[in-house]
This record gives sequence, structure tokens and C-alpha cells, in this order.
Amino acid sequence: MSHSLFIYTASLIRYEYVIPAEAGIQKNTGFRVKPGMTDSCKLMSLCIKRFCIILLLCLAGCQSVQNADKKYSGNLETSLLSDIEDGRLDMPFEQACLIASGVNSGKRMQGYLEKIDLLISRINQETDIHKENDPSTKAKILFNWLRENTCEGIYNDCYNFRDTLNLKVGNCLSYAIQFTILCRRFDVDIKSVFIPGHIYNVLVSHEQTYYFEHTHSDGIVKHADKYHLQKKIMRDEELISELFLYKAYNANSDMKYEESMKYCQQALRCNPHDNRTVILLLDNYLAKKNYEDAFRYLNEYLSRHPDDKKSFKNTYILLQRVCKKADNRFK
Repeated sequence: MSHSLFIYTASLIRYEYVIPAEAGIQKNTGFRVKPGMTDSCKLMSLCIKRFCIILLLCLAGCQSVQNADKKYSGNLETSLLSDIEDGRLDMPFEQACLIASGVNSGKRMQGYLEKIDLLISRINQETDIHKENDPSTKAKILFNWLRENTCEGIYNDCYNFRDTLNLKVGNCLSYAIQFTILCRRFDVDIKSVFIPGHIYNVLVSHEQTYYFEHTHSDGIVKHADKYHLQKKIMRDEELISELFLYKAYNANSDMKYEESMKYCQQALRCNPHDNRTVILLLDNYLAKKNYEDAFRYLNEYLSRHPDDKKSFKNTYILLQRVCKKADNRFK
């Protein structure tokens, strides 16, 4: 039954239409109304009306859940990996981060997006950010507000953006992701910077560079990190890959090698040029004593990434000997 029909029905159920106000013989019907019957009918009609209203609200709630499931239908993880297959992320960044963090249903996705919206609402209410136009000023307001209101702990293994929203704890990756999402909501073009073992944020505005460090108590990026020779600006796809890679590391530490291999493959689909993921994937193969598969994968990888030959030379030679393969690749 449609919502409009329930509204129409509820509007008609009024006690004056159900029975006349006075006891006696109802005009032109011969129907006798006993004293007290009108009160009972009033009560009954009110109960029916309230029931219809409650039922209408329940249906509206169910409809909103159904709409959320339709909006985020199918396997969300599969949707993300299919989206990113061409090397470019098309779906909203916050949704991709939540999927990579383990959000696997439309209802849960809607709930976490509402958490982000709530943060936006609080920032607008509790700061003067809406009065500012300068990107660097807005970024500083966001950074300080987040440190005061959403950062209650820093843990190296707490990479999961979902946990950062729920528990207000995280590491450099999850806090950088949260900061990036909120900055973009306020039209601040923030970037994430990767150096081996660490991530921080940077903003270039009006020929000035501003750094934002989430895991140091003073919020200042260390000189060594700022000028690290291997630092690079991360693409969104690489940040998503980092989330999968962390999951792969954790599964490997728990000796769940099949699970770790799955996350490695997902990370490589997001960032196929990251040799850290390849190293971990090979470690999983070796832990399972799948030497042939390890050698085959490394051989294929090096054919696509010849610049990594030096990095994998010892591993390749070792696997070559174990598998007794003849190859002149490193001669």
C-alpha cells in the first residue's frame, strides 16, 4: 500500500465521521446509539489514526534503508576494484576509503557518510570557517579542530578510517585520510605526502607551502620528513592501496596467508607499481611453500617492471635455484 493511501486514510479517520455526538436514534437510519458509545468510538478512531501514522513512519524508515541499499547495491569491494581498474578513481574518495576499510553494505555506508556529515555540521557550528576564503586559513582551522575533537589516540596499527570515525583513534594514514576528506568538503586542495613508513599532508596556496603532521604532538612535520629524498605526492588510488596493504600486513602477521594474499592483490590493483606489496605477496607465497607460484609471479612482475631487477635480484636467484629454473636474467 502506498504512503499516499495511508495519509489519505488517516485523514479520514476522525471520530465525528464515525458516529454522531449525541446518544439516541441516528437520523434517517434507525440506528440506536447508546450512552457512552460515542466516547468509545472516539477512543477507537484515535487509536486507528495513531496506528496508521506509526505504520506510515515505519514504512518511511524501511524505504530509506531500501533506498540506501539500492544506492550502494552489489558487492561494494568489487565495485571499488572495478572502478579503479583503469588507474583512476571515479567514485567519491570517502566512499572508496570506507570500502577499503571494510564497510560492506549500503546501510553501513550510509551510516558512516552521516558521521562525516555530522563532523562537517559541527565544524560549521563551532568554528568561523564559513567566514574564511583563504585555503590555508581554512586548513588550519580544520587541523586544529580535528586535533581537539577527533584525536584521542595514535596507534601504529590503527590504519582503518572506519575506526578513526568510530573511536577517534588512528595512525598517520587514517588521520591523513580524514583530514583530506574534510578539507575537500571545504574546497581546500590538500595533498598527502608519502615517505617510507609515514604519511603527512601538505597544502600549496599563494606560492606558500603549509605542512600538517597528525601523529606528532606538536603537529609539526620533522625536517627529515619534509626534505626526504623519497617523498612523493600520493594519488587517491595510492591511498586506497595503502589501506589494503595494511590489511595484508596484519593478516600476514596473524599467519593468515591466503587472506593476506587477497589484500595484496587488491592493493596491487589500486597501485600496481608498489614493490612493497610485491615483497609481501612473495613472502606469503614462501610461507605457504608455493615456490613455483612465487617464481612465476616475480618473473611476470619483473618483465613489466625491469627497473626493479636490482631490488629483487637475490630473491629471484634464490627462487630460481629452489625451482631449478634456467634463466639468464641476472647474468
